[in-house]
Amino acid sequence: MNRRTFLAGTTAAATLTTTLTTTARSRDSKRVLIPDWEPERIADLKAAVPEVELVVAKDSLVQIQDVDAAFGFIDAAHIRAGKRLRWVQQGSAGVEGVVTIPELLERDIVLTNMQRTFAPEIADQAIAYLLAFTRGLTHFIRKPPEGAWRLPPEVVPDELQGKTMLVIALGGIGSEIARRAFGFGMRVLATDPKVIEKPLFVEELHRPDAFHGLLPRADVVASAVPLTPLSRGMIGAREFGMMKRGVILINVSRGRVVDTTALIEALDQGRVAAAGLDVTDPEPLPTGHPLWKRNVIITPHSAGQSPGGQRRAHELFRENLRRFAAGEMLLNVVDKKAGY
Repeated sequence: MNRRTFLAGTTAAATLTTTLTTTARSRDSKRVLIPDWEPERIADLKAAVPEVELVVAKDSLVQIQDVDAAFGFIDAAHIRAGKRLRWVQQGSAGVEGVVTIPELLERDIVLTNMQRTFAPEIADQAIAYLLAFTRGLTHFIRKPPEGAWRLPPEVVPDELQGKTMLVIALGGIGSEIARRAFGFGMRVLATDPKVIEKPLFVEELHRPDAFHGLLPRADVVASAVPLTPLSRGMIGAREFGMMKRGVILINVSRGRVVDTTALIEALDQGRVAAAGLDVTDPEPLPTGHPLWKRNVIITPHSAGQSPGGQRRAHELFRENLRRFAAGEMLLNVVDKKAGY
């Protein structure tokens, strides 16, 4: 064999080896289906985790058949089609809409959520409701005094210092609410099924079964509990009857945690002085619903919106993407049976 023939054969062999290696690498690389996000967002993910192939959704039901993970696209049809799926990332903290999907529950698919990523802005809004009520700001927002430089007799400003707040569920959102309440000089009581160690800004931490016993002690009740079969309707007529007269209710969790009819009755009776609601049942609250005419602040499920929350959500997914590629434990893994 002459030198030219040998070199040609060597080059061909090297080319074949490279092709096979590339093909094998392509088969071994993980593929992740993502929404059609802004180019710069996708570019950041590619730069951070180049070993993962990002599949931008065009025909998601077809594309999900050949991917290992997905951001969103969590419904029965996509789960059934995605035979290779090993991980799905929920785009919100709440997962009550997906943990009831039999296909997701039955298969060994890891579900992660956005717990804590939207907590700071939601906690800010919870405190904003509270300050608006205690400082009488709702009067000036709804009924400008038109030059009358005085407080009307029905507006009696109060302070947060020394008051007691009960936080239902000391997770990501609940912890941030508690931290802010403590900063205002409030005494914070909390319940949670998982948190064992009491933070410095919480005076008492109890298991959920202590909930009823804590209600009479609270000047403010703040719900940050995920919606599960156990929490659905957990604040109703019985619970309002246990609360201190003149309590303020804050709900930034899910509307169905609170019995709306019972809340209206409690407001009318003066047992609940005011309610700050980012969520309602039904949602959206229809025009003409009696809750609109009560002493409430109602916002359109918007407490979780801020540039910071969007940035943290992107950073969390990017980190989970890196961990998925490396075979490491993912962040914010949901207990699909517990529902959070």
